[in-house]
Amino acid sequence: MARPTSALIVEDEPHVRVFVRLLLKEVGITTPWEAADGTQALAMVAEHQPELVMLDINLPMMNGLEVLKLLHE
Repeated sequence: MARPTSALIVEDEPHVRVFVRLLLKEVGITTPWEAADGTQALAMVAEHQPELVMLDINLPMMNGLEVLKLLHE
């Protein structure tokens, strides 16, 4: 299995998104997208189809577990 090159960071804290984006770039993620809540995350997954999703559990609008359930379906 090849390493992913695209990822979606789903985190409501901007400074945490920046930190995670920097870490992902260090391991070869060349295309990171960001979402600040569950609703944005679902739209971004539909639009970009990232290979990896880094998902916070405590999110506004809908929590990470709800997002995960919808992504899994």
